[in-house]
Amino acid sequence: MIPFELVSIFIDLQKPDDRLGATHKLARYAGAEQVMVFGRDAEIGIFLPAPGLPQTLRAGKRWQDFLRQCADAGSAESFLPLPGNEGDISVWGQCDCAGNTIVVFLGTRPAAPARAAITALLPLLGAKLAGERAELAAAGLAAAARDSHRRASELNTALDVSRRELQAAYQRVEIELVSRREAEAKLRNADRRKDEFLAMLAHELRNPLAPISMAARILQLGQTTPERLKQTCAVIERQVGHMTSLLDDLLDVSRVTGGLVTLAQELQDMGAIVRDAVEQARPLIDARGHRLSLTLPKQAAPVRGDSTRLVQIITNLLNNAARYTPPEGVIALDLTQDASMVQVVVRDNGIGIDAALIPHVFDLFVQGERSPDRAQGGLGVGLALVKSLVERHGGSVSAASAGPGAGSEFTIRLPRAHVAAPAPPEPRQGDTAGSGALDILIVDDNADAADTLSMFLGTVGYQPRVAYEGRTALTLAAQGAPDVLLLDIGLPDISGYELAQQVRALPQTAHATLIALTGYGQQSDRERAIAAGFDHHLTKPVDVSMLLRLLAAVPQDR
Repeated sequence: MIPFELVSIFIDLQKPDDRLGATHKLARYAGAEQVMVFGRDAEIGIFLPAPGLPQTLRAGKRWQDFLRQCADAGSAESFLPLPGNEGDISVWGQCDCAGNTIVVFLGTRPAAPARAAITALLPLLGAKLAGERAELAAAGLAAAARDSHRRASELNTALDVSRRELQAAYQRVEIELVSRREAEAKLRNADRRKDEFLAMLAHELRNPLAPISMAARILQLGQTTPERLKQTCAVIERQVGHMTSLLDDLLDVSRVTGGLVTLAQELQDMGAIVRDAVEQARPLIDARGHRLSLTLPKQAAPVRGDSTRLVQIITNLLNNAARYTPPEGVIALDLTQDASMVQVVVRDNGIGIDAALIPHVFDLFVQGERSPDRAQGGLGVGLALVKSLVERHGGSVSAASAGPGAGSEFTIRLPRAHVAAPAPPEPRQGDTAGSGALDILIVDDNADAADTLSMFLGTVGYQPRVAYEGRTALTLAAQGAPDVLLLDIGLPDISGYELAQQVRALPQTAHATLIALTGYGQQSDRERAIAAGFDHHLTKPVDVSMLLRLLAAVPQDR
């Protein structure tokens, strides 16, 4: 029989409000100092004090180990600490058969009859505590659900904002990656083209240097016939001209693409421009045995622009066609116009252009496939120069080809000037060497350059003198007034500009003809030379035909 007093105590233990008082009654009944009731919280996996009791010793490791031992063995005994007590106290615990509810007696172990009765009553208390835990869990779940919904809504809003930000960031990264990949590809391509260009430049410069060097050795032997001497000089002149053309191309493309060239905006007739360009390109076309056909309108084709640069554009296209067309090919140039545009088309039956190269044919240093001997020559700057100059004139240029072996076609379109075309230019005089006995003073610190020019001018009938410094030149000019002074700009003692001003200040040379001979060839250099008192400006290496024309125009009674 279970004592009625113990049954009454367990009835009170099932009421949360009476549970604390019931534990005191149970302690007196069992002769213990204190009684504690624990229930297992399945969610967090530990034993917690029953509702209505002090929520102490919730997670102490020794206590939790003891309670788990009770659940596993049904009962257990140990010594454990209590808050506010020094040292440990004897404890005994009894667990229900489900392992979920434990009653712990502190200070003493109940007698055997009491332990048996308590064990019999524990399932009722365990069922009650399980219901309470279920209610608490349900209330907690409802609150948690409401909180979860609120937090989920906030999280969804935050996630939506984050998603949009991430998408924007991802798009920016994608754009950046694409830009970087494109930039890297362009850098690799530019680096490859740079290497190819340097190799081409080395080859093109070595080519003329070899015959020039050999010609110098032939002249050193001193056993040449007049015919051989003439041939040797012609070789040197041709190769120097070739090197000069290469350097002019490099300087031109640098100045034009850098926007450093000022273009005249004068009325021009494209028919006259084409004829001048054909005259310049004719030697290369004839040398390769090509047949050139021209189709020009009877009436003028007016445009506004710089005549020198317009001639250069057409000349580059004709030279390009001549180089990339096998010997005895056909080149055609058609000039047409309508109310708003003037169009020039240059076509050939040459090696053609691969479709992959068409979009890049006007890029700097780009060239088509070449044979190992590089018979076409050039540095790959001509078409880039054409594009820059055409665009500077407000026009456009395009290239077309049906593929390798099918020839090429280049089309230039320029705005048509809505005014009457200018009169055709007067025919130009040929290059003739002067034969008058002009007194010419050559001033250059490069002794070889000064001496060879002096020898040449003396050979064609002039009276040259040479000075290697500016001060010496002033002394010679004061001693005997020269008719013409050929002055280098970069002298060691005084500049050519200062020398020209001082020469102009001398009464005997105030009206002499001053010609600047310099490696500085930009438009600003020409303007500075004229401002310093020069009459003419020639770039090195000097164009002998141009120099002879200038000398032939100098009055001999100065």
